[in-house]
Amino acid sequence: MDTIAAIATPPGEGALGMIRLGGPGARQVIASMIGERELSPRQACRVSVSDEKGTIDEGVAVFYPAESSPIGEDLVELSLHGSPYILSRALARALVRARLARPGEFTQRAFLAGKLDLAQAEAVCSLIRSRSEAAHRAALRQLSGGLSQAIRDCRRPIFELLVRVEACLDHPEEDIPSLTAEQACAALRQARQPLLRLADSFSQGRLAAEGARIALLGRPNAGKSSLLNALLGRERAIVQPTPGTTRDTIEEPSELQGLPAVLIDTAGLREGGVDGAEREGARRSRAELGDCDAAVLVIDAARRPEGEDRRIHDGIIEALARRRAPLVCALNKSDLGRAWEEEGLPNPVAVSALRGDGLEELRRTLGGLLVGTQPPPVLITSARHAAALQKAASELEEALSAVEYHGARWEDRAACHLREADRALGLILGENAGEDALHAIFSRFCVGK
Repeated sequence: MDTIAAIATPPGEGALGMIRLGGPGARQVIASMIGERELSPRQACRVSVSDEKGTIDEGVAVFYPAESSPIGEDLVELSLHGSPYILSRALARALVRARLARPGEFTQRAFLAGKLDLAQAEAVCSLIRSRSEAAHRAALRQLSGGLSQAIRDCRRPIFELLVRVEACLDHPEEDIPSLTAEQACAALRQARQPLLRLADSFSQGRLAAEGARIALLGRPNAGKSSLLNALLGRERAIVQPTPGTTRDTIEEPSELQGLPAVLIDTAGLREGGVDGAEREGARRSRAELGDCDAAVLVIDAARRPEGEDRRIHDGIIEALARRRAPLVCALNKSDLGRAWEEEGLPNPVAVSALRGDGLEELRRTLGGLLVGTQPPPVLITSARHAAALQKAASELEEALSAVEYHGARWEDRAACHLREADRALGLILGENAGEDALHAIFSRFCVGK
């Protein structure tokens, strides 16, 4: 392979910056930058980096020989001061004898060298992009091999069943005990269940990786903007006693029980509207009602409900119930008294945006509805992995149908579906992954990783 080089730290000024060199000529490249000084394997050495113009910087270099390198090839990591000028000039010197690395190429070489399987390699990118405790925890678990082991556990019964079926088909003269149709159906159902459980965790895993959009909905003057400010801990939205102050949606990033979230303050919903701006705000609020991952229905608990209140609230509750999206009813202004009853309201929580009462309970309730109180040990955070698991489960369902339909002559018809199920799971680990698939995966990485 070529020797590659890249800046491995983010753009901009910083205390330190790093250049990585990888490949069979990495030692020769670094020697051209620091002179003939010998670098001891896996030891930090102070070096002076120069080019034809003179000294570039004083820094520290660490050399990892191929046999102990994380990428399976010679690797040098050169730390310099984090000046964009220094780093670009040092990189230009390296590129005299190396080429610029493609996005994710260092990690791709680790995968090709067998240091990581593909699921672990993808976890490197997820770890870099993690923005919350939940995303960080899921990426670390995947990088340490938790997902890979779960996939291998799912493959084992499928592979064992396939081996037994193919042995009976290929060697009918041997005295190999065959499975009855009933035994095959039981084995297929049992093998399918863990696949479905893993695939179902993608709804939680996606939220952990990408974050949840949480809309604050309700009638005008219920305290949605005040609740947004209270949850954020700062005055983000304008609060006025006049109903209809909020005319547009306001989005702010936050964190909820270790989960990345975007809180969305919306315009109040009421029948009609005093002007075009309010009607447009209501339209955008209803759009968020259809797009959000979860919602908080903010109710003015101190005001006696009227018919329009109940109609608006019932419409919000029914719309989210149809989508099976989590909903919490925040009974706001509870410090002023309670004119609303909790009965019939989903997940009611008494809060006071003014005093901060009930905010932690609101956060816990929302977090529990979104990711559960006890998330599974392995979360599927990648759409590619979820699709592969669904594919494998679908193939097992087809194999089950073949057994039930064809009875005594099910083996040859079911065997092809078992092979496809095993192949789909193998693709998660990188088995038989084509060049186009690898390019699509590693192109999402940053350069230098």
